[in-house]
Amino acid sequence: MRTVIVHYHLFKNAGTTVDGILNRNFPGEAHGHLEGPYPWSTVSSNEILDFALSKADLRVISSHQARLPLPQHPSVTFVPVLFLRHPIDRFASVYEFERRQPADSLSPSVAVARNGNLAAFAEWTVAREATAVCRNFQVAHLAGAQSDMRYARATHDDYLQALAHLKSLPFFGMVESFEESLDSLQEFVRPHMGELNIDFLIENVSPGRKATLESRLEHIESELGASLYRELLELNALDLLLYHEAKHMFAANRARLRNVHEASSATGRKTLWQRIAQNFRRGANSAERA
Repeated sequence: MRTVIVHYHLFKNAGTTVDGILNRNFPGEAHGHLEGPYPWSTVSSNEILDFALSKADLRVISSHQARLPLPQHPSVTFVPVLFLRHPIDRFASVYEFERRQPADSLSPSVAVARNGNLAAFAEWTVAREATAVCRNFQVAHLAGAQSDMRYARATHDDYLQALAHLKSLPFFGMVESFEESLDSLQEFVRPHMGELNIDFLIENVSPGRKATLESRLEHIESELGASLYRELLELNALDLLLYHEAKHMFAANRARLRNVHEASSATGRKTLWQRIAQNFRRGANSAERA
């Protein structure tokens, strides 16, 4: 049975840093990338499966556009890697990234970001003609119900499907808890693919990025003003719901992992003392017989 990691590289969710880790662990032909023809395309579960089956040496597939659910096949175990992020923090990161892209980019958000400030990018985001890049993007991505991200508009049903997909995953991480997420990833991957080297350098980081989520959100609100900031929150209400559910699930998963470690350590200590006691009893019995 072959195991293949599928890295669902959600745009601006620390995916470049994760890809760097995966590249170091699975270099060359072992790490493949699969994308559609356009920035707004999507890649189906069946396309991921066909790609994996066509390349016998493949151990990792990374894709910005791959959609859940995980592929299923009797000869391949697919292992998901996926990170979520606060949608408003992500919005600012998208802006900083897009404004540094070439002017001839096909992505509609690049032209907007290159020609205006953060507030102008927010005005475009809340307008009717905007793409889904910062409008409940994570819900639309995880639900996988809409195939053209230029026009995708997440619904409550999409939120329920995204949450169901998230709950079905054996692993997901949170950008705001990146190092803890990597620890969980290492624990999750170990039985399938052995030990991962999770040393990393943060890549594609926005220049001048503030240290805490709270300070970044305060800065974004000050740049946009209260009214525009509130509109942006409202247009990402489903993403915010998913984010807060994911935070609770992530915390519960981390607590379970700590409990397993503590139980394992306790068992190890007990086994050690049992061996010491057993050896002591053997020594005492030998002395009595002598």
